[in-house]
Amino acid sequence: MVQQYEGHQSSRSPSESSSLASPSPVHSSKSEVNGAQCEEKAEITIIQCEENISRRDEASVPLSECQPTSTAISPDTSWEDHLLEQQDHLEKEMEEAKKMISGLQALLLNGSLPEDEQESLSCLREDGACPEEQLVIIKSRLDQSMSENQALKKDLQNCKQENRNLQAIKDALQQRMAQQEGVVLQLKQELLRTNMDKDELHNQNVDLQRKLEERNQFIADYKKEMTQKDWLIQQMQGKLDETHRKLSEASYQKLSRQPLCKHRSNKCCHPVRQVNSYISHPPQTNGFLQTSGKGPIRDPAPQRTANDLQLVRDALRSLRNSFSGHDPQHHTIDSLEQGIASLMDRLHAIENQRRQDRKARGRLSGTKELNEYRDSWPPNSKMPHSQSAPVMGGGNSCTKVLYFTDRSLTPFMVNIPKRLGEVTLRDFKIAIDREGNHRYHFKALDPEFGTVKEEVFHDEDVIPGWEGKIVAWVEEDHGNN
Repeated sequence: MVQQYEGHQSSRSPSESSSLASPSPVHSSKSEVNGAQCEEKAEITIIQCEENISRRDEASVPLSECQPTSTAISPDTSWEDHLLEQQDHLEKEMEEAKKMISGLQALLLNGSLPEDEQESLSCLREDGACPEEQLVIIKSRLDQSMSENQALKKDLQNCKQENRNLQAIKDALQQRMAQQEGVVLQLKQELLRTNMDKDELHNQNVDLQRKLEERNQFIADYKKEMTQKDWLIQQMQGKLDETHRKLSEASYQKLSRQPLCKHRSNKCCHPVRQVNSYISHPPQTNGFLQTSGKGPIRDPAPQRTANDLQLVRDALRSLRNSFSGHDPQHHTIDSLEQGIASLMDRLHAIENQRRQDRKARGRLSGTKELNEYRDSWPPNSKMPHSQSAPVMGGGNSCTKVLYFTDRSLTPFMVNIPKRLGEVTLRDFKIAIDREGNHRYHFKALDPEFGTVKEEVFHDEDVIPGWEGKIVAWVEEDHGNN
């Protein structure tokens, strides 16, 4: 502005400069006084400016010296705070410099500081300066005001631009904050959902752990029960093997001793029996042997065999009762019982066949001897063979019985020593030897409906047959009906 003012003064017309350069003699003394006062004020202002500059330099030196200390003391302060402090300090220095420049301009233009403008105006009016000088001063002041106005407008535009920038930054930050809030809300929802899933998984884990413990306990109990059952099976198997061994030894001893005993008894007793019977016969019998009133002495071997079989059945029954209703071991026990029963029936049939063969051989030998005796008798004493010799009855026929149980999928078969049509429910119960209450169904042929299942209730009822055998179903009766 000082340069503009100097350029403005140089562009003035020579007439104005000459008029300004040649003041009137009346006011020459006053202008000299005013010039001296202006010089003194300028010197005072320059001295004040130098003092202010020296003070700022002194203030900046301690500030620069204390900055490392403050940095060392408070290492947590960021570099942004440090830059803000420096910016505030520079703004204050710029304001002070602007004030000093405006004061110098006012001093150059008016010859006084801004606070002395009113005094200078009053002095000009009182002194009665010439109009040209007043016009120059007014123009210079107008130029200064216009420059100040332009500077203020520029500052205003800068402030507006800065305000707009700050407003845009504020809007952007608010939008970013809203986005961040949405993201934070979404993260909170995901965290809540994750926590819920975690709780659910924890509950499932606890439930599975409980089920696993229950299963382990069940497996341990089952293993313990299986160990007990295995031990019981081994014990029963040992007893069964011992019984079978004893039975085999008894059968072997019986079979080995029986021919020898028979041979000796026949050899020793047969001649004596023939002589005694011939001597003791009364005359009306014509020398034929009479059967005694007492029945034949029963061989204790079949009774002993039946007792052994009953012992085996009792052992198997106790073993079967130690298992649950649907245990697969029932099939093994039933198969074992069926095999033992079949073996005993076969041994019994072989023994009966041998006994019948022995009886047949004895009867044939007795018939030959009687024929020899009959030849020596008179003709009128002879009788027909059908009346004199006893007739052998036919062998006892057996009926095969095939029955099913609800505990096993495999059927069982037993033999009952009776003809089909003579077997009763009691005979069937004795043959299968089952404890508890059961319902008995038998396969039968109905003239109206064809093949049906007939249930028999009474022990004396005859069991129906099917194609020469008996087919039955044995079901446990739990008392529901």
